Amino acid sequence: MRVVCIVIVLGLLLGVLIENSVLPASAFAEVSPEAADPLAGFAGFTSRRDQTDWSPVLTSGFDALLHSYPLATTDTTETIAEYMISAGIEGRSPRKTKHRWRLRAEASIGSELYRQHLEGQYKFLDHNRVTRFRFDGRFYGRQYRKTTNYSLSSDNLEGRLDLRAFPWAGSKSKLELRGWGSTVDYKNTSTLEVDLRELGGGAFLRSHGLTENLWSVGYRYSARTYPDTTGINRNVHRIEGDLDFHDDHGQGVRLFHKSGRRLIKDETLRPSAWAHWTDFNGLVTAGNGFVFLDVQSEIWKYDKETNVYFDSWRINSTMGYKWGDILSANWRLGVAAERLDAGNSPETYTQFGLRSGVESFGSNVSGSIMIEFGRRVYSQGSVALDPDSTDIFFEDEFISFYSDFNYWKIWVMANWAINKNFSLDMMANYEPEKHTENTDDSSLGFGSLRLVWRP
Repeated sequence: MRVVCIVIVLGLLLGVLIENSVLPASAFAEVSPEAADPLAGFAGFTSRRDQTDWSPVLTSGFDALLHSYPLATTDTTETIAEYMISAGIEGRSPRKTKHRWRLRAEASIGSELYRQHLEGQYKFLDHNRVTRFRFDGRFYGRQYRKTTNYSLSSDNLEGRLDLRAFPWAGSKSKLELRGWGSTVDYKNTSTLEVDLRELGGGAFLRSHGLTENLWSVGYRYSARTYPDTTGINRNVHRIEGDLDFHDDHGQGVRLFHKSGRRLIKDETLRPSAWAHWTDFNGLVTAGNGFVFLDVQSEIWKYDKETNVYFDSWRINSTMGYKWGDILSANWRLGVAAERLDAGNSPETYTQFGLRSGVESFGSNVSGSIMIEFGRRVYSQGSVALDPDSTDIFFEDEFISFYSDFNYWKIWVMANWAINKNFSLDMMANYEPEKHTENTDDSSLGFGSLRLVWRP
């Protein structure tokens, strides 16, 4: 709660400073008051500019989770299915006011869980209709029924508050100050479910306005504490930058990079580390479509390597061709590759796959389907066990942990607008693995079907 109180007080102070500051109207001439608004997609809003809108939502549906995996003596399959019904209300202020807000409250009852969800946003706009201050909050509650199959999970509460202030803006760039606080509380903590608190802040310089060259650069700092496991408390310093350029034909590049230093309180439990993440997306026109290239790179460098925490470089990419019209059907076909280089660790692998998909968002039935088939090959590395280590124990000095496998990845998302009041939402994912060693076979799948009513 101290984190939440500090963030709220900081937000009020920033709001007062911003409301009393003066910037020339020309500095914000190109800014849209709707820009960078994560809640703009609230369904059910058909607002008028001069009145408050409220919209109730009623949802009923079914969720299913399938997880099969090998144990030392026998294979295990977990299937968890839940029927649920939820009711909620969504509202927002008139668009013409300078004090704008949005609110969503929802509660559900299921055969496995009770859930609560509260989400809201407040924005202050100056006389030029430019956002000068923004406050976002999200809170979740989950309680497991006594008859639930989630025997290893605990009731929990989760919340996050975000504050943003824009004290300066020029004709093409602006300064953003940000602060946040978050908390997770479990009724019964365990090794895999531990309470945490986080407080952070940052400063960012961003482009704004109607421009084809979008960019940002900034720094953020966060401090995370674990009340029941204080040895793994951490502080993180991170710099990041983003560049997005596309021409009138749609071709272009987007490049995002962040580098951070993670400092652990007790390095005998977990070593401190450097982490670097890079994300690249490129499009080049070719015929009636585009050649695309997506690359992600993740590098971890630990101050001291252990059997669990070791230096690694993971890079994955997808390259191919996409064509069509998203309002009718947009097709995609490409090859995917992934490599995890972890030195002599048995986790080192190379993976190749063929990926295809189609998406459409222009009719009463919209959605996307993506399918990938491939193979992962491990380098058959082995880990040398320290006989004095208490981490794990095996009779042999060396042991290999992984076997090669073929895999499928299937993602499906769909929405059917039955009429103006009812819609059917579906989401599914299935990822089976067929290993060289049959005892290592595993699969993970999830499916969700929702019938939604909005007036």
